[in-house]
Amino acid sequence: MTQTKQPAGGSSTSTFTNTAASNFNSNSSPSASKLPHCPSSAHDVLLNNFQLKKKSYRVLLHGQQLVWERLQKIKQSSKETKAPLPADPPSPTGGGLGSYGPQSHVLHLDDVISVRSGDTKVASLKPPTPPSSERSSRSSGGVVGPVKPTSQYLTINYALRLSKSQTDCNRWELRRLTFFNSDPYIVRQWDQELQARLFSSSPTRMRVRRLLVFINPYGGRKAGAQTYERYVRPIFQLAGVDATCITTQRANQVRDILLSHDLGVYDAVCCVGGDGTVAEVINGLLFRRMRELELDEQRPPYIPRPALPVGVIPAGSTDTIAYSMHGTADVRTAAIHVILGQHRGLDVCSVSNGQSLLRFCASVLSYGYLGDVAAQSENYRWMGPRRYEYSGVKAFLSNRGYEAELRLLEEPDLLLTTPIQEELPQSPDSVCSLGESVPSVCYANCQRCSFASIQEQRSSLFIQEETSQTEREQQEEPEREESHLTLTESALLRPRPRPVNLQLPTGSMSSMRNLGDEQWKVVRGNFFMICGANITCACARSPNGISRYSHLGDGCLELILVKKTSLINNLRFLLNTAGRSGDIRNLPFVEVYRTRKFQFRTLAAANDEEYSLAGSCQPISPPGEMGNSTSPSEFSSWNCDGEVVTDLDITMRSHCQLIEVFMRGPHSYSKPLKGGTTPSTPASSSDNVYCCCKD
Repeated sequence: MTQTKQPAGGSSTSTFTNTAASNFNSNSSPSASKLPHCPSSAHDVLLNNFQLKKKSYRVLLHGQQLVWERLQKIKQSSKETKAPLPADPPSPTGGGLGSYGPQSHVLHLDDVISVRSGDTKVASLKPPTPPSSERSSRSSGGVVGPVKPTSQYLTINYALRLSKSQTDCNRWELRRLTFFNSDPYIVRQWDQELQARLFSSSPTRMRVRRLLVFINPYGGRKAGAQTYERYVRPIFQLAGVDATCITTQRANQVRDILLSHDLGVYDAVCCVGGDGTVAEVINGLLFRRMRELELDEQRPPYIPRPALPVGVIPAGSTDTIAYSMHGTADVRTAAIHVILGQHRGLDVCSVSNGQSLLRFCASVLSYGYLGDVAAQSENYRWMGPRRYEYSGVKAFLSNRGYEAELRLLEEPDLLLTTPIQEELPQSPDSVCSLGESVPSVCYANCQRCSFASIQEQRSSLFIQEETSQTEREQQEEPEREESHLTLTESALLRPRPRPVNLQLPTGSMSSMRNLGDEQWKVVRGNFFMICGANITCACARSPNGISRYSHLGDGCLELILVKKTSLINNLRFLLNTAGRSGDIRNLPFVEVYRTRKFQFRTLAAANDEEYSLAGSCQPISPPGEMGNSTSPSEFSSWNCDGEVVTDLDITMRSHCQLIEVFMRGPHSYSKPLKGGTTPSTPASSSDNVYCCCKD
């Protein structure tokens, strides 16, 4: 520790390297000092006295925590002396930085938006300069020598989750701290140290500097542009993000731009719109990645992961994707998550027919009721968002049923087939199991999604090693044997080319180990609605969503089958999805399956194949009679992220955490701690969450 004297009106400063943070509550009165600027490592501890709202505070920067506590004063006779801070209680873990005093305020740097210093308080409140403006100013100004610091104010803009709100605990708000110190060298040292730690790299966090933003002005209430200018742009400017905005004018324009333009200068892609806009961004990034790797877009051997993460700003009608990720459709909250930079893997489902890959689905693929709503609402676009309500009531009263056959893939419990190792996190539930007794809800710090992420990483390595080893063996064997064989025998022994429609396994390790033990379950019936839910599909009108127990990144989807019954039962189903306490699993006419893949066919097509001649796809009866037996009105359409898909032979497959999205996951309300308890020190900003996986 180094301490030196400084003129009156300054404050004490200390620089530690790998020193215990208990010195923050030292009983010795700090002396005034002046510390010359020197680069400090990431493990240094800064301790200074600052003024906050004209009151003296002791401020500590240790690791990724910023702690400040007010200095108490005790009047003794005619002079005032600063009282020592209360002793730090012992750490419950014993050793290390466990907790601070009861009057301490703790802020994690993961929640900090930006840091700005200035000569005056007003100057420190100005947003930082974007990276492009900094480069232009440096190039025009030439070489500039070291400048004497003059800043005395340090403003820290950060985000705070309203954890005490019982109805809106997932909403985040912007807050601000402005510290004052008369020594500009101290302010500069804190500014540089905070900036270095703020933009330090992390596997799960990336501070965005240059962002590509797509704005859909026609989605939802047609307020996408106003939403961005009023709520999103000020937050991006506050964080110093250089955002390039593109306002779309037609459908699939986002996808076309992502496929054709250079994206090397951007750190991430963001979209302002509804679920359809999000689906366009995801489809564009995935198909772009397949083109970069020169994969067949119609029959890809595997689905690669894009390099750029995605930010989602809700500005649509329902915004189920944003609500499922953040637990709210608040625009500022979504923009704050983009700035904070913490990202998680999101499952994406591929939708294909018997011939080729059609598209990717991010939220739900539905047949029957929701498919009819999507198809009929296209005729009432002049009604705006009300067209969904009108089409929904119309389709609900018609109460149509559709006969279909579904084949879904059942997998054994991952925890029973994979040996438990010490380095793997223990998940209370299986990553993918049918018929689990106690289903779990996906929250922030979800153990189930974390467990699936580790298994997916190991499976990708397993695929690469297995493929390379097989190719080497296939190349070596013919060379050894062809030396003493004839040309005809050598041609017969050469390995056959892989079929075009064969897909490499992209599931968990257990699914690859049990490829020969796959169990397909066949379900036939007359259904009012068939849904393949990739996420919960929650929204403001349905807080739990249609699939309450869907996880964001476990590599599974939920297949929901609603049988055709009476209008009263259909009303019961809608009420269960709209209420917070309802559960569609308790309804006798609803079946829910957790699977990685399912195949759909109309019952007429299934019967045609079952009674066809052996080795032929032609039906026994004449084509004319088969054509008269079914009419086009007996079939519905598919609703894929709001887009209409008319194919009837559909296969939906989940790909575990295929794309990175800026989110932390929804939070569940928990009663706040009592005022007298000692605040615990979070190891990361995610530890401020009161929940993980709750039933």
